[in-house]
Amino acid sequence: MADSDHIEWLKQGRAAWNGRRKLIKFSPDLSGFDFQQVFDEIPLHLGNDDFSRFNFADANLRGAKLKGLDFSKARFERADLFEADLSSSRFTHAKFNKANMRGAVAEGASFENATFIGTLGAKEVIAQSFPHQDTDGTRWRFLDGGFQEERLPDFNLAQSYRLKSRAAAPDTEAIDTMRASQKEPTYLVTFATNRIVIRDYGQLIFGDERDDELHYGACQVHVPLSHKVGSLGSPLWKRLLKGDDRLKIRQIYELSGDLYWQFVHQNFSELFDATPPTVIIHGYNVGFERAVLWAAQIGYDLGLMRGINLFSWPSRDRIHSYQADESTVESSKYHLASYLLDFIERAGEHKINVIAHSMGCRCLASALEVIGLRHPEKLSRFNHLIFAAADVDQETMRNVGAHVIGNSGRTTSYICSKDKAVQLSAVIHQFARVGFLPPVFLLDAMDTVEVEKGNLWELGHSYVSDAKELLMDIHQILKSSTPPAERFSIRPGTSGHWVLKD
Repeated sequence: MADSDHIEWLKQGRAAWNGRRKLIKFSPDLSGFDFQQVFDEIPLHLGNDDFSRFNFADANLRGAKLKGLDFSKARFERADLFEADLSSSRFTHAKFNKANMRGAVAEGASFENATFIGTLGAKEVIAQSFPHQDTDGTRWRFLDGGFQEERLPDFNLAQSYRLKSRAAAPDTEAIDTMRASQKEPTYLVTFATNRIVIRDYGQLIFGDERDDELHYGACQVHVPLSHKVGSLGSPLWKRLLKGDDRLKIRQIYELSGDLYWQFVHQNFSELFDATPPTVIIHGYNVGFERAVLWAAQIGYDLGLMRGINLFSWPSRDRIHSYQADESTVESSKYHLASYLLDFIERAGEHKINVIAHSMGCRCLASALEVIGLRHPEKLSRFNHLIFAAADVDQETMRNVGAHVIGNSGRTTSYICSKDKAVQLSAVIHQFARVGFLPPVFLLDAMDTVEVEKGNLWELGHSYVSDAKELLMDIHQILKSSTPPAERFSIRPGTSGHWVLKD
C-alpha cells in the first residue's frame, strides 16, 4: 500500500512535491492510492483536478487510481503503472518513457503529444483510448485532429533522449525556474525539531508545543542579491526606498527520518570545502520560521555553502513565556542528544561543528552531558563548539564543563556586557550567567571572547548574528581552527579572557 508520508507530501502541492524530489532522490510509493482523495480532502488546493507537471518518475503506482484528473506534462518515466486506472484523465505532453503500463486501464484518456519510448504496455493503453489508431510503435503525437505514429530509427536509451530533446518544445516552466534561481539565490537549511506538526489543508506548520518525537525536513530560503552580512533585512522605511532585501522562506519540505539521514550522508560524503557540517541551535522567544531565517542568515554569512543544520526546540515565541521556554529547553536536551548522536553516525568520518545561542546553550550543554555520560567516546567527534550569549548558570557550566569541552577541536564562549537580555536572566535567577560579564566566566580549554559591540535596541542580544566582526571570527574558527592569539580581530583582555576588536 501507499506510503502515508508520500500521500501527505502529495497534498502539499506541486512546488513542495517537485522541490522535495529535486532535493533528495527517492522512489515514491503511491500504490493503490486514489488521487481523487487529495481534492476530496483539500478542496481547490491544487486546482479542481490538477496534477499537471508533477514528477512521478520512478514511482510505484501499481493499482493506483488516476481517474478523471489532469496530469498534463507530468513525468512518469520508469514508473510502475501496472493495472493502474488512467481512465478519462488528461496526459497531454506527459512522459511515460521506460514505464510499465501493462494491464493499465485508459478508456477515454487523452494522450496528446505524450511520449512512450521503451514503455511496456503502451500499445495496449493507446489502443484503449483510440482503438481506431494503428498502435504499432513506440512514440505517438497528436497531429491533424488525431494520433499519428512517429517512427524512430533503431536507438539506444541515450540516443532516444537526444532525438526527443531536438523535437520537443522548450520547457517553459524549467526556463522560468532557472531564471528565477539566477535572480533569487536560495540557501538550504535542513532541520530537526521536536515541535508539534500541524497539517491543515495540505499546509505544514511547526507549532510551539512539544512533541514526543523528532520531525525532519529542509527549507529553501531566498537570499536577495542586496543581502548584507549580519542582516535579515532592512526596516520598512528603508525597504520602501531601496527595495525588499529580507530573507524569505520559499519552501518547507517535510522528510521522513530515513530520507533526512540519507540526504545528510550524501551531502557530506565528500567535502567540497574545508568546513565540516555545522548544527545550529536557537535561543528563547524564537518561532520556527524565524529560527529558519536566522539559521540561513548565519550559515550564508559564514560561507557554509552546503547548507546549515538547524535543531529547533519548541520555543513559545513570546516574551512573557520565558519560564515555559526554560522548561521546554530542559526536556529537549534528550532529543538534541539523540539528534547529535545520529548526525555523528550519518556524517561519515567528518567531525561536526555546533553553534548554540542564548537559552539554546543550555540545551547543548545538557545534551553533551547526556552524551558524555552514556557515550563518552562520541565526544571526540565534535570539531568546534560555540556558545554565544549563553543563558547558562556559570556554576552549572563549570560542573558540566568536562562534557562540554570533551575532546573537541575548540570550544568558544562569546560574552557581552551590553547584553541586557542575559543580564536580566541573571537578575531573575540571582546567579551569574556564562554569557554576561562581570564576572567573566573562565573554564580550562574554553576560549572566552568578549564582544564589546552590542545593539541596545535589541537588548544587545542579537550581536551574535548581526556583528560582522563576530561572524568573521567564527568563520576563522570553523575554517581553520585558528587560536585566539593568532586571529587578527582578537586582543588579550584584563581578566584572562580575550576581546573582539570593534
